[in-house]
Amino acid sequence: MVVEATAADWIDPTAKAAAVCFRPVATTGWRGDRRDAGGGDVELERAGAVVVAARNGFRYSSESDVQTDGAFRDHRPLIGITTSTRAGLPADLLKACEETVVLGRFNPEAIRLLVERVVGVPPTMSVSEAIAAEIEPADLRISVHRARGADGSIERLRTLVESRLDLRRKCTGTRLQDCVGYGPAAEWGIAAAQDLAAFARNELPWCQCEPGVLLSGPPGTGKTMFAALLADQAGVALLAGSLAQWQSSGEAHLGTTLKAMRQFFETAKRTAPCVALIDELDSFGDRRHFAHHSRDYSVQVVNGFLECLDGDGGRAGVVLVGTTNHPDRIDPAILRSGRFDRRIDIPLPSMTDLAAILRQHLGRDLAGADLMLAARHALGSTGADCAAWVRRARAKARRECRSLEPGDLLHEIGASAPKTAYSQDWRTAVHESGHAIVAHSTGREVSEIVLRSSISQVSGMTSVEIDGIATKNALHDLLSVIMAGRAAEVLVFGEPSAGAASDLMQATAISNDLHCRWGLGDRLATCDPERPPSIVRTAVEEDLRRALANAEAILKARRSDLVRIAEALQKQRSLTRDEVAALLEPGSPSTAPPSTAGRLGLTTGLPVTRVVST
Repeated sequence: MVVEATAADWIDPTAKAAAVCFRPVATTGWRGDRRDAGGGDVELERAGAVVVAARNGFRYSSESDVQTDGAFRDHRPLIGITTSTRAGLPADLLKACEETVVLGRFNPEAIRLLVERVVGVPPTMSVSEAIAAEIEPADLRISVHRARGADGSIERLRTLVESRLDLRRKCTGTRLQDCVGYGPAAEWGIAAAQDLAAFARNELPWCQCEPGVLLSGPPGTGKTMFAALLADQAGVALLAGSLAQWQSSGEAHLGTTLKAMRQFFETAKRTAPCVALIDELDSFGDRRHFAHHSRDYSVQVVNGFLECLDGDGGRAGVVLVGTTNHPDRIDPAILRSGRFDRRIDIPLPSMTDLAAILRQHLGRDLAGADLMLAARHALGSTGADCAAWVRRARAKARRECRSLEPGDLLHEIGASAPKTAYSQDWRTAVHESGHAIVAHSTGREVSEIVLRSSISQVSGMTSVEIDGIATKNALHDLLSVIMAGRAAEVLVFGEPSAGAASDLMQATAISNDLHCRWGLGDRLATCDPERPPSIVRTAVEEDLRRALANAEAILKARRSDLVRIAEALQKQRSLTRDEVAALLEPGSPSTAPPSTAGRLGLTTGLPVTRVVST
């Protein structure tokens, strides 16, 4: 039989109890020619059961195999003690299993009986169901003693468990369903955690569980933390690895790296069910674009990783979570079905999400305070930024020996920073408004515009929704939207600034792909976008200049709209979708007719899903 303990800590105590219950016992009887001198029965010893305990919950020693073989040879009862994963027991024992006993957790009545047995008198108080279910073997050794008395033992037990639960809640944070900003990722995680927990209870076959997910998004959006929340939600272990970690395990020699990688997956299989996090998945690269001097090494690393993903005999019970900031840099074979086939993007938090994230990090501080003002000024930031602001605001209040105030948080966000950079602030507002005006003129919907000011710098972001099919006209419209920030600066200030650097890089990359990969330029033959021929470089320059001229023409016709949006943005620091739509209402007297350019659209397979200017 196999006895499934509730946790690895209970394996050894359960094994000791089983060994006592099924120990050898003396009996009297007759067997063959064995009788005493007077012809009566002789005293015999009935063999006890062989008890095999899984070591540390997931591995066993060769001694376990010897015990199992001996039980089969002598035809003795064989009992294996493990957790619900059934890991750590000899394969022969599992094959021969005829019965499974699943142990439950303690309840208040069981604790009352246990204390009465040890102390000698029944307690007058009891613990709650929740406390009883969380009791561990060490808690009993520490708390229950005759010297404490019955009620003293119960009180000590309750205090000890409550302290551990409070610490666990502080360390693990909130549950997935309580987290904000994850969107579809949270929905997937809750369902995957339920399936993984059901698999651990042998209620669901692995073929019906989600094998893994790729999380992509900007840095600081909580991709790595998601894996920890998923494991905690499912009640399983979390293992974390990355290519950098496996390379650092030795001298970065190919054999050492592959060995460390395989060891990680072997450990995950032994620990299953578990969540295995593989951070920075784009580190493996794409075999189609490896540099010649390191091609052989890199290709073998990717091939070795693919072998580990498929696994020898599969990887039942191991949910893979990959994270990346650059999903377009990952080899397509890594993303095929059965590996990281499901991809979920984690966007930057919305204003409502940011308010909720700030509240989570603040805890009881600033209770009852309206955090929407802080969230408005924080738009375009991440959950990691929120944690840093709260940490610094608390430190400031602590150094000044006072309670945390709303102004401390606003100061750290930058909302109350000195207005010494007014000209830079206004230029950035004009730049971002230029993106919004041209996007609106070409039929795009502006999701939000954000202007962030800190003591050291000013930055902005404009998000534009893009859906549909990528055609030549649509891509040229997109280039006009991207170049519109620079065009707005030229229109209002007479010259551009270096703030359009990221725009130029993004526009150049899109135009490069238009000519080199997508066959939407003057040539059909593809070429390497990183080393385009001179004729393509000339065509890219012409595309960017044409897009800039188109953006300038639109902004000249809608200059009053540009100024109105920039003024509102500078005052409010952020504009939502509805606020932008209200400012650009078709009935407005300053709104010019839309551009004659075609409607912009990009499929999700192309590299741009929205325009972001910073």
